[in-house]
Amino acid sequence: MTSISETIAAAISSISLDDVPETVQLRARHLMLDSVGVGIAASTSAFAEVALEGLSTLGSGDVPVIGSASTLSKSGAAIANGLMIHGHDFDDTHIAAVSHVSASSLAAVISAGAGNESISFGDLLLGYILAIEVNARLGMAVDGRFHDKGFHPTGVLGAFGSAIGVGKLHDLNARQLVAAQGIAGSFSSGVLQFLDEGTPTKRLHPGWAANSGLHAAALAASGFDGPTEIYEGRFGLYRTHIQDAEAPDTELFDNLGEVWEVDNVAVKPFPTCHFTHSFIDIALRLREDPSFDYDKIETITAKIHEVPGKVVCEPVEDKLRPRGEYDAKFSLPYLTTAALKHGKITFSELEESARSDDQVLAAAALVTVEHDPASLYPKAFSGDLAITLKDGTVLHESEQINRGHESRPLTNSEVVAKFSDCADPILGAQRAESIRSTITDAPLERTASEIIGEFSG
Repeated sequence: MTSISETIAAAISSISLDDVPETVQLRARHLMLDSVGVGIAASTSAFAEVALEGLSTLGSGDVPVIGSASTLSKSGAAIANGLMIHGHDFDDTHIAAVSHVSASSLAAVISAGAGNESISFGDLLLGYILAIEVNARLGMAVDGRFHDKGFHPTGVLGAFGSAIGVGKLHDLNARQLVAAQGIAGSFSSGVLQFLDEGTPTKRLHPGWAANSGLHAAALAASGFDGPTEIYEGRFGLYRTHIQDAEAPDTELFDNLGEVWEVDNVAVKPFPTCHFTHSFIDIALRLREDPSFDYDKIETITAKIHEVPGKVVCEPVEDKLRPRGEYDAKFSLPYLTTAALKHGKITFSELEESARSDDQVLAAAALVTVEHDPASLYPKAFSGDLAITLKDGTVLHESEQINRGHESRPLTNSEVVAKFSDCADPILGAQRAESIRSTITDAPLERTASEIIGEFSG
């Protein structure tokens, strides 16, 4: 019987860029642009400075770091670039997989392609696309249940997708791609304990996944072997990480090269946890109601599916009074009331001065959270919000499908605008526009190293 990793490897080894529709390639270029943009936005952050300082002590190299003048080893750059892209939690998400698929995929192929003149931009694009395709399907197979078990699918699944993307760049054969996946299974990681303590370790998950895929592919290329049933085996991914789950069959992976999950990757409109986006958008609309008065809020009832609710509503005390930026990004009560107060959620609403706003914190304390049986999770990140005012007026709205979802996508033009918002303040409009045109318009024949060199600060 053919294993899942063998099914994936057989399909991946036979796919060329000619098999990828031009519309998918164009969307992938814009996902790459979005990733580079949010990476540039994060490059001047304190957490980026600290991470680069630590990684630089482990060795030097010539692989560019997005938005930075620094260069690192292939391993160090994979970690750093994944961290940059995911650092502000503004990077894309494959909704059904509940995984930030671009952060690890792009970080991995950047390290694999840098300095290799035989790898073209077309090769880089294909490796990036295929890494996303595998990452997404591995998450889709279990209907978003990694979070409920305390695992971050971005870190766990990204290792496998990255191994595939790097393996494709280096022309691994089907047998080697099977081994790379098996090896990646011993590297894949990412736990959610940061949610309880407000620490920034989540930022490291896609970078470590990219680094894991980079090493897995290199080891497989040299002849190192790994278990074939790394997904469905007795001690494989699904039975260890989701203990009550039956391992999926290969059917979900049979359409690799025919159905493109790149088209289903959601670009974020807000730099916060994707589970909060419907609530932010609802709040922004409700505050425009003529009867709304922030000072007259009596109660707020938020309904959310219990699985994402554990992420953005618990522990309660830390969600009502976020201890830091990361707590705020993952706080449904705070983000909802901040949106009601300020009429926007940007980087500014996550800063310490905004987080200590007594009016916002007082309103957050009025939020009651309930399970939403009508939620479409994990197919979409639904939200339901009811605001009761002191005069008895009730303002209520639900949003079943969040903006940015595959059925409500941000257009390529909107992605370009978001890139400019992220990159212009850091690099200047002219430099940012040069990067934009390189990613969206560069000929596929250009070397990957030339393109990657454009990403640095």
